[in-house]
Amino acid sequence: MNENNTWYCYLLVGFGEKNTYIGATTDVNRRLRQHNGELCGGAKRTRSNRPWRLLAYVEVGDKIPALQLEWHMKRGRGLRNRLNRFVELSEDRGLIVKILN
Repeated sequence: MNENNTWYCYLLVGFGEKNTYIGATTDVNRRLRQHNGELCGGAKRTRSNRPWRLLAYVEVGDKIPALQLEWHMKRGRGLRNRLNRFVELSEDRGLIVKILN
C-alpha cells in the first residue's frame, strides 16, 4: 500500500463500530499507526475511540484527485452510509476499492 507518491483514500472505524474517519495519505499503514497513537501525528479527531481499524481503502494516484475524493466521501454520515458512499464514489471514478474484515 505504499508505492512512492501514490495517494490513497481510506476509511477507518473506531472502537465500538460507531465512529468512522475518512482520510487521504501516501502511506495507509503509517497513517493508521498515527491515528492509533503508536506514532506522533494522528488527527485530533481520532484521539478517542481507539483502537481504529482500517475498513477500506482505494488507490487514487495523484494528490489533488485523492483530496477531492476524500472531501466527497466525508459527506456521508454513519458507518453504512460512509462505506456505501466510499464504494460508490470510487467505482464512479473507475477505482478499485479494497474492503477489509
